[in-house]
Amino acid sequence: MRELNEKEEAARKMICLPLDGLKSMDEIKSRVEELNPVVGLFKIGKETFTRFGPAAVNLVQSYGSEVFLDLKYHDIPNTVRGAAVAASELGVEIFDVHASGGLEMMKAAVTGVLEADVKKKPKVIGVTILTSIDKDVMNNQLNIPGAVDEQVLCLAKLAEEAGLSGIVCSGADLLHIRSELSADFMFVTPGIKRQGTEAGADQRRVTTPLNAVKDGSSILVIGRAITGAPDRIQACLNVIEDIARVL
Repeated sequence: MRELNEKEEAARKMICLPLDGLKSMDEIKSRVEELNPVVGLFKIGKETFTRFGPAAVNLVQSYGSEVFLDLKYHDIPNTVRGAAVAASELGVEIFDVHASGGLEMMKAAVTGVLEADVKKKPKVIGVTILTSIDKDVMNNQLNIPGAVDEQVLCLAKLAEEAGLSGIVCSGADLLHIRSELSADFMFVTPGIKRQGTEAGADQRRVTTPLNAVKDGSSILVIGRAITGAPDRIQACLNVIEDIARVL
């Protein structure tokens, strides 16, 4: 693989790859070994963590890579506080909570991080509206009125008030909400696909890497558009080149 230039290296650090659908630690090891040179951090979600637990986190870290622990904590404040301590002790770079858990729950997550006896404190981000949810689902199934981006902004402001480092939202929401939040607020955006690639049938609010970064995304979570490609390294390089154009 060719050496990345300065802008491309900055772009690489913005790519987060989910370690989903892997059935053994050997498969995780193979995926991390393969894509570590072109991926900034790896996302460990409910499936992988339920199957392999902290061992999956430790494996990724053994390659010098960072982990986004995507367990979306959503519980009473004291329970989330304890989970935040545990996540901090795992040494992850980022973990998330559901912003819909409310202000006190999110504050409890921040408290847990501060209480953890670790030198490196992880960033806590709030999940707003899942990218699988569109206006019809939000209005008619969840009984939440209004536009999706309005609800995303409401939850984002609540997360900011709670002291979180940022939010998870669709890249399609960024134009509406970015200017309403502080300049150093993080925006982690799933549902990213290049033209001609797949984002998954369950993703309803999607955007391209280039547009997401132009609109203010900090980290792009890209799964099937990379893992489903015949050449995963080249797929990552294509995304890196897209991002580097607007950095």
